[in-house]
Amino acid sequence: MKVFLNILLTVIITQGFCQDLTPNTTGLNTNPNSELSLINDFKGLDIDIENSKVTFDFIHENTSGTISGLDFRIDFNPSDPENAVFKGSALVKTIDTDNFLRDGHLMWEKFFYKKKYPKITFTSTQVVEFENNTFKVIGNLTIKGIQKEVIITFNLNDKLLLGKTTIHTSDYGVNIFDERQKNELDIQFHFPILK
Repeated sequence: MKVFLNILLTVIITQGFCQDLTPNTTGLNTNPNSELSLINDFKGLDIDIENSKVTFDFIHENTSGTISGLDFRIDFNPSDPENAVFKGSALVKTIDTDNFLRDGHLMWEKFFYKKKYPKITFTSTQVVEFENNTFKVIGNLTIKGIQKEVIITFNLNDKLLLGKTTIHTSDYGVNIFDERQKNELDIQFHFPILK
């Protein structure tokens, strides 16, 4: 009887240690949009740099335009917003309101002072996630050498990362009007996503 028990015990132990211990990963969910996805499966967004743009609207004047000459870096993984980086600049000389004379005036010292301050810059300091693919990007916007903290609200869908913020140009020494409220400017950031 002892011999039989020893043989049985040896078989059980041997079978236990000789099993294939390679984990079965075929059932793991690797969908990057799933809450159960693996942490490293989702890489940062791939932004279409060529078709990215920044647009703006002067509320009081009912004037809209664009600014180009964009040079930016966006390291943004929606599942890891705490480590995101939004950093970039735009060239003042590219401000376009579809009015040649007005655009020329905006380059003067009284306004954007292109000669001394050729770039507008932004650097994020924090990114906070909210509901429904909404993210608040907090950072420093520098215009005409004056730096102020702004919050840009970004919404993410399958095709676009769209950001919006409102500033007053007079806070940056760009006094289009004497009254601060009349210098209100809505800015939109359009970052198409490559598939």
